[in-house]
Amino acid sequence: MNSLSKVSIIIILIVSLFAISCKNPFNPGIINKSSGSELGGYPPDSPDNVLRNLALAYNHKDINLYKSCLSESFRFQIKNSDIGTVGVDWWGFEQEIEYHNNLFNKGSSDGSFGPPDNIFLNLEIPPQSAWQYDNQIGHENWVIISCPFYLHLYYNFTADITASGYARFYLKQEDGHWVIAIWVDESIV
Repeated sequence: MNSLSKVSIIIILIVSLFAISCKNPFNPGIINKSSGSELGGYPPDSPDNVLRNLALAYNHKDINLYKSCLSESFRFQIKNSDIGTVGVDWWGFEQEIEYHNNLFNKGSSDGSFGPPDNIFLNLEIPPQSAWQYDNQIGHENWVIISCPFYLHLYYNFTADITASGYARFYLKQEDGHWVIAIWVDESIV
């Protein structure tokens, strides 16, 4: 066996090991440095890390990571111009999780759409100097971050769906970590 054949065999073995391994060496999990465990997201020790986790949750269709971004008292608010289409102006945590479980895994509740084959969320998190602080009573130490975003739902057998605009996030600390308390949708579908 010549040296070129040996090198070819070694390269094939290395590529095969990467291909069949459970972990992708080019996209490793994010490690929580305090515990050393793999969380699939950033530690929720800052508002911007929570928003990074939100984008990761969408892009990986990870419902558990998505849940970890939200307060149990979470509220999603619709802008006034969309209330007629949606029928309500807000909903809470349980409804939000149901909607996203459908989005990530099941498809629309009426059966008109299956889950997207792929999701891409580009959330442009502004620098901390552009963040605001909520001055409402009961919202002390809350941070308001308005982010431009672009969302693309890819479907193999139907037309893709896109949305863009702004999302205004109200973040607060709960049990020593940051979560989204209120999400105000200002999108254009």
